[in-house]
Amino acid sequence: MTTVRKPVEVRVSAAVAFGGALVFFVVGLILWRTTGDANVLKPPSVVALVELPVAAALLLRLRFAHYPAMIVFILIALLHLLIALADGPGWARAASGVLSAVHLYGVVLLNTGPAREHLGGPR
Repeated sequence: MTTVRKPVEVRVSAAVAFGGALVFFVVGLILWRTTGDANVLKPPSVVALVELPVAAALLLRLRFAHYPAMIVFILIALLHLLIALADGPGWARAASGVLSAVHLYGVVLLNTGPAREHLGGPR
């Protein structure tokens, strides 16, 4: 059985999804501990529930996951941009700004030639 090595672009995009969900959840936990409001954990939980299956699908080379992953990354980048532009602690807004840029980078990586070929492009 031959194994196909995943391109770096796909592995980094999956890492963006896993790492982004983890960092956003940690930011939510810190906000919860400082404010005492458990509602701040809702958006990170939803993002983790959406992003973790996307990352797994990218790593498992599920061909149908290419464009949905890009859409999820764009929507999450917009969410982080809204958080960065809203009122809140400066460190949380800065973290969301960085996460927004990282998710847009993930979209760029998924749109490269090696990633498109690996996830269902022309052979």
